[in-house]
Amino acid sequence: LRAGWVERADAMQRWFDEQLALSPSPLSGSKIRVDWPAKRCGALRAWALSSGVTFPALEDAHWYRLSPAGLRDAAKGKATIDPPPWSAETVELRAALATFVSPAAAMRRHAAASVRHRVAELKRHAGTPGFRDLLERLAAALDGPNGDRLRARIVAQFPAALIDEFQDTSPLQYRIFDRVYRIAANDPATVLFLIGDPKQSIFAFRGADIRSYLRARDATAGRHHRLGVNHRSTQALVAAVNRLFTNAEAFDGGAFRFGGALDPSGPSPLPFVPVEARGRRERFVASSGSVPAITVCVDAAELNVTDTRRVFADRAASRIVSWLADPACGFDDFEAGFRRLAPADIAVIVRTGKEAAAVQGALRRRRVASVYLSDRDSVFAGPEAKDLVRWLLAVATPLDSRRVRAAFATPLAGLSTDALGALAHDDVVIESRVELLRRLKAVWARQGVLPMLRQALHALDLPARWLSEPDGGERKLTNVLHLAELLQAASAEVEGEETLIRWLVDQTAAEHGGEDEHLVRLESDADLIQVVTVYKSKGLEYPVVLLPYAATFHEAKAKNDVIAVPEGDGGRRIVFDPSQQDVADADLARLQEEIRLLYVALTRARHALWIGVSPPKGKGGNALQLTALGHLLDGGRRIQADALGALLDAATAGLASVVVDVADSTDEPVVVLDAGTGATAFVDAPDYTTRFETDWTIGSFSSLVRDLSRAPLAITPASPSLEEELLAGVTDEPPAPPGARAPRHRFPRGALPGNFLHEQLQWLAASGFALATDPGLAERLRLRCERQGWGHRADDVVAWLGEVSTTVLPPLDASLAALRTLLPEMEFWFPSGGP
Repeated sequence: LRAGWVERADAMQRWFDEQLALSPSPLSGSKIRVDWPAKRCGALRAWALSSGVTFPALEDAHWYRLSPAGLRDAAKGKATIDPPPWSAETVELRAALATFVSPAAAMRRHAAASVRHRVAELKRHAGTPGFRDLLERLAAALDGPNGDRLRARIVAQFPAALIDEFQDTSPLQYRIFDRVYRIAANDPATVLFLIGDPKQSIFAFRGADIRSYLRARDATAGRHHRLGVNHRSTQALVAAVNRLFTNAEAFDGGAFRFGGALDPSGPSPLPFVPVEARGRRERFVASSGSVPAITVCVDAAELNVTDTRRVFADRAASRIVSWLADPACGFDDFEAGFRRLAPADIAVIVRTGKEAAAVQGALRRRRVASVYLSDRDSVFAGPEAKDLVRWLLAVATPLDSRRVRAAFATPLAGLSTDALGALAHDDVVIESRVELLRRLKAVWARQGVLPMLRQALHALDLPARWLSEPDGGERKLTNVLHLAELLQAASAEVEGEETLIRWLVDQTAAEHGGEDEHLVRLESDADLIQVVTVYKSKGLEYPVVLLPYAATFHEAKAKNDVIAVPEGDGGRRIVFDPSQQDVADADLARLQEEIRLLYVALTRARHALWIGVSPPKGKGGNALQLTALGHLLDGGRRIQADALGALLDAATAGLASVVVDVADSTDEPVVVLDAGTGATAFVDAPDYTTRFETDWTIGSFSSLVRDLSRAPLAITPASPSLEEELLAGVTDEPPAPPGARAPRHRFPRGALPGNFLHEQLQWLAASGFALATDPGLAERLRLRCERQGWGHRADDVVAWLGEVSTTVLPPLDASLAALRTLLPEMEFWFPSGGP
């Protein structure tokens, strides 16, 4: 089944059953039998190759055990074995399977090429090339017959160029730069500055390739300049980082595991060169004295991923609370004096959104506010955008009961359980909500989506409620207003409510790369603890940094038999039938980049760095050797969990500024930060006192008569002639069964059905009530019923409204379909002298 040969599964099972019935299997438990007839192995090999069946991957040791030499080695003592002929055929089988090309891989390659060609064709027809398309066109033009003329024009316009962050250059970009400025030739007619640090090349997912930088460095040998002094961090912190990476230079591949990356016989093209430190004038101190430059919190327990996130999030949060609650914790400057530590001085660096959520949750439980900054924190990626889609759908179709209930059930509306229950069962509540949506729809049509959303916020009293929430209320309000502005801008380019809603749906599903107009920012973010990804922290610095997940890793694996493998000349190739070597090459590239990620994370702090380390679980137990930290500590050899603390002590021996703290596995107690300590914590939101004009309204007739007395009305007896007229045609026959009643009598009652029929009558008025003479109008009415959840009543609606359209109205002596001047719904304005 896994090989994709479902139709042959039964035949294969029968074949094996027949062979095993003739002779015992050559594999019986842990013992190897040698009496399996050779003809059956040959038949198996021939059948497998002809059918295209792929076998589960066998390790080298397994193949060796099936070979003649392996069978001889399996003999115990002085026993000898005469290997059967089939054992030699296993060697042939292995070689044949190695050359077999999977049909699935060929199909994937064909599909990938077809998709790429089709996408390029669509972009070309639409005239919407992407950034990479422009680069490919420029590279093709420079390599074309007019490439020299194009190069001369570019050089004439830009004789000098400076490229910053050059370590993030892609192979295609490097080819263009080299073609224009002839890097190796050092053309005196041009000036090219390439600025970068290969140790900080961490954007491979964007196409950055460190090998492009290394090739450029080889091409510019003898023309290099290096910045050898660190102006960011304290001398103790720089010395500790230098020690960790200098020790790792002695391991295989060097500190960055790049030995022989370009030349297998040469030295590492990416060595670690220690830097000096200018130092800081101020000191980071606490009640206990100077805070260590690096504190390593070690937990020897082999925790799974979920427990690791929870445990070290709690420990990091507890350390932050202990610092913020300490009035003597801060920065002591002999000239400027003492400044207490503030939340804005602290950054927690993580790799993933799940790690960030765990850290923020731990801080929230301790009443400490934080903000998460990722490289892709688009406002469209937040929950408010998805809730806003449901809200806009309800406003656009206020008589669709499902959309109305879905909108008011979102966290954005924030209704209680009782309010939601009333919305489901109380017609008065439903009527009031539908009336609100109808008013908002009118505002949307007249003024636009932005005024409509602002009125919706205040109609539901959402700003005051959100701002009183202990955490996240201000951000929620800012996100909604930001989305409202983006929707208003988009409404100038799209036409209609449904089109605008579709635009918002597409934005929430799209991948956003952090466009400036889409990024989420609050002025108060600068005053909070920064939870930031390693990618976002690159190029930034923070007084104090916590790195709670320093020993995590993401092993490279083939997903659906597809994997990206780095190429020797730069870039990556997609392999659809990866071998074990392909997976190993991809995992080596993963380790190299994770070492660089760790380097970036360790060099963001000015004064202090707190690191959380725990051996991650992997196949066979502790997988610390697969992590970047495991390579820096012991060259990627297997590290016993209980020896981790001692290994860290040995790696930092002689550095008094490094403290290794071996913690137990007990849960960290939750100590809530006291707002009276002077540190910034949660505070009560100010009262929302703004007043709005509320002495006017637009209401329906139902809302006007809703509160009238329910007393029965007095009925004046009819005249005999009128009574006789009313009773004409009345017989003593029994009433018709419920199914045979007229549609108007069996249609559900209530606010939502009434509003639904009301809207259909308005729509029919715009078409002249031509149900009887226009079959297409009836079909469109049925479709409207389907869209609004009344498809099961479509026949009744068409029949009932058809009767309404053709019935003669006594005062007019004409039916609705016969009228030529129609006003679907007239508004009546009445002055009111009441309060």
